[in-house]
Amino acid sequence: MDYISSASSDEFLVADFASGEYDRVPTFFVDILPRMLSNRPNRTIVYCTDIHALRLDSLMGKLEESGMLDNVRVVRAKLEEMDTNATLRPDMLAYLDERPSRMTALDHHLRLKEFYPAKTFDVGVLNNDIVGYLHEYYTEYSDAQKGLEKVYSVLKSGAILVVTMPCSLYVVDNIQVIESLGFMFVEGIDIKLSDGSIRHLERSADPRIMSRLGHYTFLIFVRE
Repeated sequence: MDYISSASSDEFLVADFASGEYDRVPTFFVDILPRMLSNRPNRTIVYCTDIHALRLDSLMGKLEESGMLDNVRVVRAKLEEMDTNATLRPDMLAYLDERPSRMTALDHHLRLKEFYPAKTFDVGVLNNDIVGYLHEYYTEYSDAQKGLEKVYSVLKSGAILVVTMPCSLYVVDNIQVIESLGFMFVEGIDIKLSDGSIRHLERSADPRIMSRLGHYTFLIFVRE
């Protein structure tokens, strides 16, 4: 909250990497968080990125129903190629064509150039054990190291990266993996859902204790 409150730009750009069809991240940044901030950017825009067109179309339907499309974008791109190939979905382009005043500089860039420029986003989110999936389930289809390097490249210097529910299915040392890219670990939080109690996670925390059943866990890093 302090980081977002201190933002100097009128437009605050959030990247929801490998978003799938879930609207939790844009809902948090566009709807919930602004109500918690006394000082906030004039506008927060969330770019939801996924390689699966059907997932993005499903997500866009949810965003349209909830009235968030003015400040959320759905972009088809593979993590390891998003700095060379990233395209707004056709329905997203049609929506923006009808509302040109809502378009950002990044929207115009994506339309003309079809890629994410380096050092673009103020915040990045890897939601729901994406790091684990990349290293275990999607190894035949994706290059985890290259994909995460591209995550680093499209975030601004000093940007925050939030990694949620690390190791919820696969035990991967998220902290070691993310730090090896050049990020600095800031803090980790584990919340017990039954009573709301909070436990702070150290940098050396055992990955096997993260994201246990009945808990919500997240890690925060800064791009150096």
